[in-house]
Amino acid sequence: MKLFKRLTLVVVTLSLSIITLSCSDSSTGSDLGNDPMEFNSKAAPGDSARSFLTANQYTSIEVEIDYMPGHEPTQEGLNSLQTFLEERLNKQSISLTNQTQISSGDQSSYSINDIRALEEEHRDNFTKASGNTLHVYFLVLDGEYEQPNVLGVAYWNTSVAFMGKRMEDISGEPPVSPSEEKIESTVFRHEFGHNMGLVDIGSPMQTDHKTSGSAHCTTDGCLMEPSVRTTDFFSNFSGSIPPLDDLCIDDLQANGGK
Repeated sequence: MKLFKRLTLVVVTLSLSIITLSCSDSSTGSDLGNDPMEFNSKAAPGDSARSFLTANQYTSIEVEIDYMPGHEPTQEGLNSLQTFLEERLNKQSISLTNQTQISSGDQSSYSINDIRALEEEHRDNFTKASGNTLHVYFLVLDGEYEQPNVLGVAYWNTSVAFMGKRMEDISGEPPVSPSEEKIESTVFRHEFGHNMGLVDIGSPMQTDHKTSGSAHCTTDGCLMEPSVRTTDFFSNFSGSIPPLDDLCIDDLQANGGK
């Protein structure tokens, strides 16, 4: 009888273990999009660098752009970003044409949690694990970031946000102040650089060029310098969009980019 009870206990325990593992496996879709077949769209910036850079699976990129009233991105800014992506990504097609005005968040400033909540509310397109199109979300806000001098942020692996009102506030007439188009062009490129894995957050460094304490480049004049996404950079702006330095380009090329 004791032996029978012990065997019964073992069988029950094993059964419960199997059920627990099955439940755990079935919950892995919680960090995906709206469909369990989607790839993880809530990973860290840079985690999908190879998906951006190579054509191994995702041969196309489609950028979904949502903007708050009065802050539609300029065509020049978008054209500049398109050129940058075409120069660095191995893709058959790159589209930035899906633009939608969304309602204002009615906030003077937005935290990273606010931004993520807005994406949850408004984002329509997610990348399918079995598809060939990488979907990216691009959000333009009508306030400033929780750090007031920051103009853009890459906050998930296929998500970027920009402070439209703040960029407008610091823009003006060249040569006294940079145009809004130039500010956008620069900050758009910088934040997309992070989702390409720069620097050292998905595209490993071939030579050490990372700043201490942040994912930015130590080379003066590089697009990935720490100050490029801030208002401080544009207080002394020359009018030219900074290029990627050779070390950043080496990292992208080693990870499957151009």
